Amino acid sequence: MTNIDSAAIASSASPMPLLALHKLDKRFGATHALKAVDLIFEAGEIHAIVGENGAGKSTLIKLLTGVHVRSGGEILWEGKPVALATPQEAIDHGINAVHQEVVLCRHLTVAANLFLGDERTRFGLLKHVGMERAAQKILDDIGFSLPAGAILSSLTIGQQQLVATARAAMRGTKFLIFDEPTAYLTRQETQQLFALIGRLKAQGITIVYISHRLEEVFQLADRVSILRDGNLVSTQRVAETNEEQLITGMINRAIDQIHYKEHIPFGQEIVRTEHLSGRGFNNISVRVRAGEVIGLYGLIGAGRSEFVQSLYGRFARTGGQIYWNGKPVEIRHERDAIKLGIALVPESRRDQGLCLNLGVGFNINLPIFHRLTRGVMISRKAETGAADGQIRGVQIKAASREARASSLSGGNQQKIVVGKWLNHGAKLFIFDEPTAGVDVGTKVEIYKIFARLLKEGAGIILISSYLPEVYDLCDTLHVFRRGNLVASHTAEKGAPETILAEAIGA
Repeated sequence: MTNIDSAAIASSASPMPLLALHKLDKRFGATHALKAVDLIFEAGEIHAIVGENGAGKSTLIKLLTGVHVRSGGEILWEGKPVALATPQEAIDHGINAVHQEVVLCRHLTVAANLFLGDERTRFGLLKHVGMERAAQKILDDIGFSLPAGAILSSLTIGQQQLVATARAAMRGTKFLIFDEPTAYLTRQETQQLFALIGRLKAQGITIVYISHRLEEVFQLADRVSILRDGNLVSTQRVAETNEEQLITGMINRAIDQIHYKEHIPFGQEIVRTEHLSGRGFNNISVRVRAGEVIGLYGLIGAGRSEFVQSLYGRFARTGGQIYWNGKPVEIRHERDAIKLGIALVPESRRDQGLCLNLGVGFNINLPIFHRLTRGVMISRKAETGAADGQIRGVQIKAASREARASSLSGGNQQKIVVGKWLNHGAKLFIFDEPTAGVDVGTKVEIYKIFARLLKEGAGIILISSYLPEVYDLCDTLHVFRRGNLVASHTAEKGAPETILAEAIGA
């Protein structure tokens, strides 16, 4: 790609790009996160950016939104140099971002979040009713089926993501960045988002779309840029490339099979539920054998997560029975499940799976500190040995075991959550959306961890809203709808279209 400078842009006969980067560079101490990137974003285009976790995508977002200050290079907005040194400066130019992890106020209503910082008042008092009415109209107009008066924390993660999107879209945006926007969305919510993106593009708004789901890149984007190890590998029109070329550019090696699957003989039954019922689900009967992956598929709110949360002891069951190794058991608390050998890798790794402000090693060892004690003291040698071994085992990329979990990429955070339960030695692993927001290379590594667990005699329950994932990986696929198990598929699965129709109720 040719270098970009203000003189070249000014003299160019082509339309002025909305945003241009010339040798954009960012260092964090000894870490060179972004390396002299030259990139142009045209007005009214959808520009996808792909790359593995740690490739520099998040650093680029934070430079463009004023969270980080660049170490070198130049940023041109409509042909003129800009600093973008603060988030407010970026917003003033019309640059906004919808982040993978929702950064809104969970204790406030949807309406209050939409008008946050721009509240409507009268005589110094908030006009709650007026803001709620206006917010509902905004949501209805952009096609999001959300209640403006609901407390944000009462919504699913996917619905909260749509609120963040609506807030960004109503702020006079000219340049809108989406970071893994569909990671937690249902199919219907994804369609609503894509329709909004199409309308924004038609209005001349530039969209930067970051996603590990390459089929979305080909569905939406005009151009796609590949980042690898902080370098810009290439930029090309989407119509002139294919998925294999993108993957090779991202990871510098070919992947013949994204959904890595080993065929492992089934062993004895580990767990069985008979007519299990509880909050959000009813009359669920499933079993998991050693060496088996069972999948739970359905729309968000279908009862999948509620079912496994009850199996894990977080929610009380109201009926039915759980059998462990063929014997009836009572799982009233999480500690009961952990003692039996059940591990849960939750849907939201940041909220439910990690102590973000603590080190990688501490997080890895959380379930096994009782094993690392000598008398009343934790053995430093045993602690470091266990942590280092698991960091190597699941290939976590971190500066050291003391590095805060919050400093790692999403894929490496997910490896911590998985790795801590590998240390524990559980027999049943429940993975709730384990690959949401992680790159294709990390996905394959996680799938290989699945194979390792199955070979060691464990069983897996996999929850995923991404149908190709559960369809390809699971030995038995159960379809949930409105709290009920409505269909089950074994070796000869029905067509994906059939499974989707079962989940929707079509």
